[in-house]
Amino acid sequence: MNNNKKIFDLNQFQRIEDIIFIDEPILTHYKRNDKHFLLYLVDTLDKIDKYIMLEVEEQTIYQYLTKSLSLRDLILQNKNIGYFLEQDFKGNILDLEIIQTQSIDNNYLPLQDSFLEYQPSVNSYYYKFIKEYESDSYLLSLRQDAFYVKFAPNNTKYADTIGLNELATDLLSNLSKSFKSFLKADFFIAFKELKTDNAKLKQIFNRILPDLDFRMVDLKYGSFEVGLAVDKIMKNSIQDRKIKDWALDVGYKYKNIVLDEDYDEETVNHIINSYDEEDRKRIFNPIFKITQNPNYSLQIKDSKNEKYSTIKIKNTNTIEKILPPSNFVKELEDKKEYGIVQFTTLVDKNNISQTVKIENTLFNSTDNTDVILTNKEFEKYGYEVNFEISIPLNIRAEKDTIFLTAIYDELEFQVVYHSDKIVEGMKKITSNIFEYILNKSQ
Repeated sequence: MNNNKKIFDLNQFQRIEDIIFIDEPILTHYKRNDKHFLLYLVDTLDKIDKYIMLEVEEQTIYQYLTKSLSLRDLILQNKNIGYFLEQDFKGNILDLEIIQTQSIDNNYLPLQDSFLEYQPSVNSYYYKFIKEYESDSYLLSLRQDAFYVKFAPNNTKYADTIGLNELATDLLSNLSKSFKSFLKADFFIAFKELKTDNAKLKQIFNRILPDLDFRMVDLKYGSFEVGLAVDKIMKNSIQDRKIKDWALDVGYKYKNIVLDEDYDEETVNHIINSYDEEDRKRIFNPIFKITQNPNYSLQIKDSKNEKYSTIKIKNTNTIEKILPPSNFVKELEDKKEYGIVQFTTLVDKNNISQTVKIENTLFNSTDNTDVILTNKEFEKYGYEVNFEISIPLNIRAEKDTIFLTAIYDELEFQVVYHSDKIVEGMKKITSNIFEYILNKSQ
């Protein structure tokens, strides 16, 4: 195809730097509209230079500059459409052809061992580029294997946006609770025969729990989108080979089982046969609260460039198989609002639901109060602490959500409840603190 500068003009590209220069530029880096291009000189005839020009990713340039990718593989592995062009010595484009890298004549390809021996000077563009890229390589490595979750509002009242409170208390909170419950259930199933001491298993699980969490590697607002990745690097701190292998796999296992797109019969049967009813309640109830909420859709995709699929369980029989009807309570349209009244009492409008008396506390109706957890509170729930204890506890009510937050040993312990069962919340937070005290004493 004959072309001229009106169709393709290299002056429209920003010349970054020559990467290879032998008497003349052999490989040159260009940039245009935040896209990167490499211009590779493949042949020189009488008054004519022949080039291959490819659009490449920043990561590819980094790999080539750091000798982890040869120039030949850089060209052949490139999925973008390339250009084969001829240019006279005055810079005029004489001929331009669109090509695919797989069809490039082998005579124009570099050798198999075409790795770059390169050490950029301090003034080079690539000196800073390599330093910055190395500092970001941890994040980039996580993004390569990330999957994406999207919370999309079905109501157009606020366009494509989600409220912060809805996001924090209804969506991300339920996703987080489900994931943590799955981690614990699957861990105890996998290693109950390896460690018969249940207390020892708990200690191991609590120690590795921070390294099991997904890392958020990408965010997009409006319809809230988050890229989640398994942190393979941090898993290296786990010494036990079997536990480490489990830790590397469990995040993907959660995605494939719990964030399944259609919950087919095979998946449902696997869930029922693998996890008991109590574990299923903790794992799936939070997820079903999202998927069955008419105000939102929960969507997922395996990588950034794929299309989203909606996680929607259309057949209620599927939910009832996983969770008996008594275990799955759909969110009501008119949510309850709780307040804190005398002796730390939660009320649902005018109906008193639960009352918990805590020593030395007496206050009027409020949404926020501070009390003290003493040995008596621990004994009330069956936990014996053999030294005097006094722990500040904050109880806060926000609409349908109760937050219990305690500070002990400079650590924060928090329990969040979306019901009026404050007794369960009190028992849970004392249990969490007592478990910490036990683990610390061992």
